This record gives sequence, structure tokens and C-alpha cells, in this order.
Amino acid sequence: MAESTGMRPIAKETVHRLCSGQVIVDLATSAKELLENSLDAGATSVDIKMRDSGLTSMTVTDNGHGISPENYPTLCRKHWTSKITSFEDLDGVTTFGFRGEALSSLCAVATVTIVTATRESAPMGMSLEYDHSGELVGSTAVARERGTTVVVSGLFARWPVRLADLKKNARREYTRLVGLVEQYSIISDVRLCLSNQTRGQPVVSVRTPPQSDRLTRLLGVFGAQMRPHLVRFEYQAEDFSLEGHVSRAEGGRGGSDKQYFFVNGRPCDLPKAKKLVNEVFRGYCPNRYPVFAIAVVVKGSVDVNLTPDKREVLIRCEERVLLGLKEALVGVLEPDENAFSVAGAGSVNGSAGVKRQSSQMCEELVPPPPVAMRPRLSEPASDVAPPPQVSPKKRPAETISKPTVSKPPVSKLSATVSKPPAATSAPKKMGTVVIGSCRNRIQNDTHDWNSVADRLRIKQARMKAKLEDSQLRDLDPAPAMTEGGLSVTDPEEASSALSRLIHKTDFQRMRVLGQFNHGFIIALLDCDLYIIDQHASDEKYNFELLQQRAQISSQPLIHPAVLELGVVDEAVAIECRDKLEKNGFFVDVDEDALPGQRLRLKSQPVIDKTVFDQKDLMELVAQLCVDPVGVPRCERARRVFASRACRKSTMIGDPLSKARMRDIVGHLGDLDHPWNCPHGRPTLRHLHRLEKVDP
Repeated sequence: MAESTGMRPIAKETVHRLCSGQVIVDLATSAKELLENSLDAGATSVDIKMRDSGLTSMTVTDNGHGISPENYPTLCRKHWTSKITSFEDLDGVTTFGFRGEALSSLCAVATVTIVTATRESAPMGMSLEYDHSGELVGSTAVARERGTTVVVSGLFARWPVRLADLKKNARREYTRLVGLVEQYSIISDVRLCLSNQTRGQPVVSVRTPPQSDRLTRLLGVFGAQMRPHLVRFEYQAEDFSLEGHVSRAEGGRGGSDKQYFFVNGRPCDLPKAKKLVNEVFRGYCPNRYPVFAIAVVVKGSVDVNLTPDKREVLIRCEERVLLGLKEALVGVLEPDENAFSVAGAGSVNGSAGVKRQSSQMCEELVPPPPVAMRPRLSEPASDVAPPPQVSPKKRPAETISKPTVSKPPVSKLSATVSKPPAATSAPKKMGTVVIGSCRNRIQNDTHDWNSVADRLRIKQARMKAKLEDSQLRDLDPAPAMTEGGLSVTDPEEASSALSRLIHKTDFQRMRVLGQFNHGFIIALLDCDLYIIDQHASDEKYNFELLQQRAQISSQPLIHPAVLELGVVDEAVAIECRDKLEKNGFFVDVDEDALPGQRLRLKSQPVIDKTVFDQKDLMELVAQLCVDPVGVPRCERARRVFASRACRKSTMIGDPLSKARMRDIVGHLGDLDHPWNCPHGRPTLRHLHRLEKVDP
């Protein structure tokens, strides 16, 4: 062991470079810090101009209040700021920045020049040059209106690893910057403009009009096609409020990249809230992600000083915020889910469609008198109404509005019926209600509601007893040990032994024992016996082969269609044109068109007489925004491939040779996801743990 040389302080310049590398980590964070400075300076217009996607230079110009001459020497020094004076000031901070690190860190990783002028000094300003330690080294008088211009050149020139990564992924880094600027364009009402000049004229990527409303700015980010799919919601509580827009189920997206949170006007990352929104949305649209922009306003109790970029925040009332967010989302998504049209009900209502919504849950069951009831939309019932009786006479269509939802966990049933008649009337002829293609006949019979209530109580008691019994069995590990073929008595050891972790390489080691019922393969791995679905396994293998190798034909359009995309989506589509062409979508780029309208769709794919459209293209672009490396497939293409793979695969009932069974089992090890078939059916299950295996 080498002899210790003792501890000594790190050099001041080294500390400066180490800390600066944590503040300015990429192109997006460098532009973000300058943009936030402009917004804090009261600017109403901010222009961000890139040259060669930021490799050559980056210029941020605003019309804020400028920098006073007495602040020139200390402007880029570490931890010098005009926004706070003590740690206690963080409780009431209203500015984006407050740490005094941004300009100092930029000086450490690049060359910084600042041109500024105040209201008093304009039209004359000062051009200031700073060295890598943040010290002022030169100043020159120049012409300048009120505001500030910051020029950053040679970004990461002294950081070879980051510079190489920036050069390699320049377009991707610029796309990330566009997405970041879009977030500030949503939450602020200033005029923002982001452009990039590689060769020729600069190309504008983001441009927001000043004083525009929130929905207009959202459509500029999400795309004009989202207008009919966005719904606005609000939620007010004592110590916080929520306001935002979320897409309906039909406006879902293939990726989760268009999901934004703002806390007290600051773009933030809220992983728990994001997970909650996705889970709620998945209940209405399982295969899509929502598009949303949600603003959270909290009265105090927010810590924004967790990370240098201030993207992570700590909210004291986070649990209440999540509960309120869930309630608000269910309130706007559930009405669309519960409403359905009664088609072809003219024989009853004399109308082609009626909007109806589901009733609430029943808190308690109080049986009414055993008399026949005829529904009428006039008077409220007590607690429970019998099944509605439908009159065969025609009457105008009516709408049943959704009752007011009370707080969870339960709520009373709301129904509307007429007063019971004095005596039981004679049974009438059956009426017919047509709902979709289903015809339900309801007869006006009398019912003994006491016996119905008794049967429901007995059923509830049985279910409760069954649930308690299952919970007791879950607490007792002995049955699980016995079923798994284990003789251990330690619960932890039993739990570990019952966990069968299969790796893809294990499929090559499996020993095929035979075929069961001409549908399943029995295989042995060490001492574990498995049953493998021969059809599901072969189907998944053929499906992934089609995903990788299928050549999709394309049908040219008579007139190219203009694609209205968000700026980020458009940039991703241009960068990944080869992946779109592999899916049968061929596009041209019109460099002279406005951002978001530069793509022209020339041809679209056709598979088995199924013609794909722009909605499928949007889905592919959304997937590429999340993962630009692989070749994605849209949902309709996957369904076609799954159908082809199913028809091509080994079927249940086919007798197999041992060599064929080995091929099917071995192929599972070559798949990306060998555990389920394309339709969700599992490919294998663990059968038993053998005590002894013969060689």
C-alpha cells in the first residue's frame, strides 16, 4: 500500500471547474440559464440564436432592464447575485435563478461576452469580456438599446469529452433545447424566438406571439391537430391550486415526451405526479400516453434548491396535491368514458341517440315496497330504485345528466322515478330497448325486493369470508412451500426458493422432455419443470422476425399532404426519415416553409389492403421522440404482423418432433421479449420443483 501523502486543499481554479461542470452539463442547460436570466430581468422579448446547433456560438438577446455599471466587475463571479441575500430568502423567492452560479459556470466552460445597456445609458451600451474564472478583463462602449445580449462561443472547448459528445449528438442536443424552450413558451407570456443557422438563412424552431393565451401557446407546442382533444381543468384547495390541459383518450400519444409540469411558474420534474397522470389515463386508454401541461401553485412550503438546475422540487403538501390531481383528472376524463349513445332506440324514445352516464355506487340497500314501478324523469327517489320498466309508447328523447359525485370511498345512488301507484297493475306487454346491436327485453313484473336484498347480503358475506380466508393463507407460508415442492421452514428461504428467475440464455440449457396434449412442451431446467405454450412461443418468434425484416410497400399520394407537427416532432421526423421510410412513410422537406409545416407526405404504407394514415405517422414520431435508436412500428402495423405470425406459427393440436420442440424452445432465447405472445398470452409457466432429477 502506498504511503499516504496527507490531505491538502484543492486549488481554487480546480474547484471552480469541478462545480461549474455540474451546473452547465450540456447545450440545453447553458441556454436555459441565460433564458431564465432574461425572464428575471423583466424582458418581454427574448431571441436565442444558434450557429451550427450551438457548436460555433449561442447568442441570447433580450429587452430587459439591463445591467447597472456598478455590477460589471462582479457580474460573473461565483455566488454573486442580486436576487437573495440570505438563506431565509428562499421561502419567498419568485425568480428563476438565485444561486449566482450560471454566468460564472458559463465562463468556466466557454468564452463569454456580454453587451448591455440600461434605460439611463441607452442608446449607448458596454461590451464586457470575461475570462474563464469570471473576472472582467475588458470593456468597450458600443451602440445598444436597453437590454442585454450574451454571446457564448467555444462551448466545452476545454472539456474534450463533453465537446466530443456535443459534436456527435449536435442535432439531438438541439432538439432537446427546442423542447426545453417550448416549456418556457407555455408558462410565460413573453415573445420567444429560437433559431439555428447551419448554412444559408437561419431556421426558426420556436416562435411564440406576445400576450397570447395559454391554449394558443400549447397548440404551438403540441400541434394544431390537438385542438379538439385537449380539455382544460381546474382544482382549488386551501394551500394549493391546479390548472392545466390534458388530452382525452382519443388524443393519446405513443410516447410520454409531451408531458409538462410547472410549480409556481417554474418548469419542473414531478415523477410521482407524472406516474399518477399516466396511470389514471391508462384506465381509459391502456395503449397510449396523455399529452398534458399542468401548473401547480403552492402557497409556501416548496424547496427548489435540491439540484443546480432547479428542476427537482420538494413540496410539503405533495400527498394532497396528488389526491387533488387525481380527482381533477377523473372529473374531466370520466364523463367522456361513461357517456354512450343509445342507437336505434326509435321504438321507445323516438330518437336515434340518447347520451347517458353511469350512476353512482350504492352505499346501502333499503328494499322498497314490492310494487311495479314505471320510470319518469321528474322526482327523486329515496335510496334505491328497481330496474326501470320501459313503456312501448314512443316519447321524445331525454338526457340523464351525471349526478354530483360525492367524496370517496362510497356515494349514494341517485335515481329518478315516479311515485308508486296505489295498487299493483296488471303485467303489460314487453318493450324493447335497442342499445347498439343488443336487444334487451324488460317485462313489467313485480319483484320481492326483500328477497333480493337478502340474497345480496348473503353473497356479500360469502365474498367477505372468502377474502379473509385468502388473506390468512397469504400470511401462512406453509402452503406455498408445499405447493412449490420445498421442505424448508424459514419463510425468507422459502420466498427466495420460490422466485424462479429465467434468463434468455437459460432457454438453450433447457432439456425438452416431451409434448403434452399436442399443445404444450414440457422442459426441464436444472430441477425446475416448465410448461411451454408451443403456439404462443412460435408466434412470438415469427412476430419479432416480421417486425425486423418486413418490407412495407408504399402507395404514392396524388397531392403531397402538409404535415402539421410540433417543432420538436418535426425535427425528430427529419432526423429519422430513414426509419419512417422503413415503415412506408416517405416525406419531403420544404426548407422555406414555416416551422411545423416543413414536411410533405409523399406516400403512405399499405399492408394487406390496410392503408395507413397520418395518425399512424404521428404515433411513429412520438415513439422516435422517446427512443430514436430502434425502428418503431405503429399499433396497426403490429396488429397486422401479429395476425400474420399467428397464422404462420405452429398450432395447438400439431404433433411435434423432438427436434422441432428444441427449435421452438431455443428460439425464445433469441427474442427481445420472449415472455408473452403479441396478444399477451404467456409463453411459459413454472410447474414444479423436483426433489431429484435423473441424469
